[in-house]
Amino acid sequence: MVMSVVAISAVSACTVPFADRHPPSPSRPVKLPEPPTLDPASKVWPEAMFTLPARFGKESDVQPLAMLSKTEALMVTLDLRPQFLTYDRKTRRHRVLATAPKWSECGMCYEIKSVAVGDEQIVWTVGVYRSERWNPGKRHVELWAMPRSGGQMRLVTWLTGHYDYFPPRDRLSIDGDQVTWRSESVSYLIPLSSGKPQKIASAPSPYVERPDPDVRLMNCGVEWCAGEVTPDIYQLSTVVIQHRNGSGRTTLPAAGEGPLIHDRFGLFGLPYVHGTEVNFSVKDSGSSALLYDRCTARSAWVGVKHETEGSNAIGQGVSGREAPILFWRERGNRYTVLDLSRVSDRPCRS
Repeated sequence: MVMSVVAISAVSACTVPFADRHPPSPSRPVKLPEPPTLDPASKVWPEAMFTLPARFGKESDVQPLAMLSKTEALMVTLDLRPQFLTYDRKTRRHRVLATAPKWSECGMCYEIKSVAVGDEQIVWTVGVYRSERWNPGKRHVELWAMPRSGGQMRLVTWLTGHYDYFPPRDRLSIDGDQVTWRSESVSYLIPLSSGKPQKIASAPSPYVERPDPDVRLMNCGVEWCAGEVTPDIYQLSTVVIQHRNGSGRTTLPAAGEGPLIHDRFGLFGLPYVHGTEVNFSVKDSGSSALLYDRCTARSAWVGVKHETEGSNAIGQGVSGREAPILFWRERGNRYTVLDLSRVSDRPCRS
């Protein structure tokens, strides 16, 4: 089952470690610029860090989705027939909230794509394939829901038909009884009470029409944008962050572009030195990335610094009114979790 909450981590394509550099050539500096040393997130934001188990029982792998409270995590099993459950960090016990229907026990029959958590309901989209006689072998997307406190899963509505384009990615949000679903081609507003989709205008493009000429691509959230500056030869890669109107501009050594998570946190690739044929990366970067907090102007290293057996890329939990969690799997069948909602936003409020 593929979950859409997983984010891409470090920049690794076409890179070689600093230790493997070729002998200097006349066109290249003897010494390349060194990226700044980053403290781990556990040192920068210790109040927001904790661990969660990566297993439920003896057989099921689980993945974190969100924090329902300071101690209760929402998780989902990665089985063919998925279950939503909570994990209480105080009691160290799981509680099953709901289980997918029996017919989902086959490959690609019930693929959870996106999840959103409301005050009273949890909703998600599913890529569905059912083996009925009338099914022409096509998959479609459905919207499902259940009470936040647990209970029976229910089908709310179909979002695409068998002959419609099947979107590889989608976005989901919930506000009270209203669910908003967006794919690459269409957007719907769905009241949970009626389950009747209402077509709405598509979201505006996140890209700035006329970005800075030195910036490859400027990707924007509600108010803030981020983009990677086109690097000069043998210079360190740089990301620029600024308000949509161009104010509040700041730069930092990193790679990639936004949008900022919750219009505040930038999850970027680690900085690299731009070369003529290859880029030179940080040695032993592993499945890791740079996290930047716009409010405090602080950066930290997140993820698995050295590759270990069973390590994963950095995942991003579901978004809601609060900033989401970031998580990565490590040895010992556990996830390290960074709850972004626990990072103080006092500088932004002052």
